[in-house]
Amino acid sequence: MTSGSSLRRYGRAIQHFAAARGPEVLALQASPILGALFGSAGWEGIEPYRIALLLAGSVALTAHVWFFNDWVGHTSDRNDSRRVTAAFGYGEITSRELAGLAVGFLITATLILAMVGLPALLLGAAIAALSMLYSGSPSWGKGRPIVASLIHVIGGMFHFLLGYTVGQAFDGSGFAIGLFFGLVFAGGHLNQEVRDYDADLRNAIRTNAVAFGVRRTFVLSLVVFTAAYALLLALVTLGILPRLLVWTALLWPCHLACSLAALRRGVGFQAARWMQRQYRILFALLGFAMVLTTPPAVELARRAERAHDPTAGGALYRQEADATDRKAPEIHRHQERH
Repeated sequence: MTSGSSLRRYGRAIQHFAAARGPEVLALQASPILGALFGSAGWEGIEPYRIALLLAGSVALTAHVWFFNDWVGHTSDRNDSRRVTAAFGYGEITSRELAGLAVGFLITATLILAMVGLPALLLGAAIAALSMLYSGSPSWGKGRPIVASLIHVIGGMFHFLLGYTVGQAFDGSGFAIGLFFGLVFAGGHLNQEVRDYDADLRNAIRTNAVAFGVRRTFVLSLVVFTAAYALLLALVTLGILPRLLVWTALLWPCHLACSLAALRRGVGFQAARWMQRQYRILFALLGFAMVLTTPPAVELARRAERAHDPTAGGALYRQEADATDRKAPEIHRHQERH
């Protein structure tokens, strides 16, 4: 086997991965992007080169997580007609070469995140460790009900903090907002366990859905999502998130209605896939609303309003702007340390 043919197979594997998993990998970058925006003091608090490095490192880290999971689950995934195309459409690449890709992306992510800063490096290492625990440990990973969901809560929180700590030090606000993203991540994965119930049952993987049943796990997913919405309201009430986000609470009745509709049609693969599309739309809307209330967006709104009317005080965004101004000195001190 020549090195040229091996490189071509690696290239085909990466191309297949980009086509099959690329949209999901990119969608997962919303969390660190929002983290970077919430952790900044405004446009002056954003360092473009560090944000670019953050995104490159986060994408490489997410790719590592997926390649590692595909490598560990190569035997069980071959028994699932729904997974085999996504996981093993890599041409003639061997399991060993798949492991090589996982290692390669991990090394790449580590090197890039090290250039972002020590917090990013440590959080990236923690996310990789959680991924290895989830995918590689039969006792404390995906085959351990409840524990697997806790891993997703912590991993989702760390992924938000990966971006947040680019412009801000670790603090209670960051952890609280990160917990919201962790709950959303865990709720979505519970729905995914409902979707994959048949294959996991055949492969003796004791997920929450296999252990407790698909209907109970689907309801548990709704409970976790509801906790995320409740936490969001609490963060708004406490002034950690801007008051304008209180309107996003209206998305919860829509989420509940979709969940009840899925339960009525019968919980299974198709219902879980349909529900996945619905909650992704809802959280895309919520994420867009969050972007509009981040310090850089607030600063742009203030500038636009003042350009239109120099005597205007930016009434619509005054509360968010004042919060940004109070936060700026602490963020600038953090940046000076880096």
